[in-house]
Amino acid sequence: MSKILLVEDDKYSADGIIDLFTSEGYEVDHALNGKSAFELLKDNQYNLIITDIMMPELDGIKFLHRIRSIGIDTPVIVITAYDTTENIMAVYDLGAVEILEKPFDIDDFLKLVQDLLKGEWKE
Repeated sequence: MSKILLVEDDKYSADGIIDLFTSEGYEVDHALNGKSAFELLKDNQYNLIITDIMMPELDGIKFLHRIRSIGIDTPVIVITAYDTTENIMAVYDLGAVEILEKPFDIDDFLKLVQDLLKGEWKE
């Protein structure tokens, strides 16, 4: 079973994403910010990380920078309502596979995740 780490501070968004992926048979751990997500990564292996950008304590870009700097190369999808050019460039420079602007099409999101977890995602 594939294991996903969701880093999202908005409860409504997080609940919907968790429900979507658990109903598809994935195991989902949830962190409210990059700091708590980083703690989860110390004790868990994930097949995919989905992170928001704007979060308290440690935002998504700093979180992505931190995990990459210690050699964690797990695929990352960034979801955000703030897809500025600066944010887009930063997350792609840090190796994110995709950035999705909220609100996004849930079927496209699910397909992207399924393809990534099967190793069939193409840039």
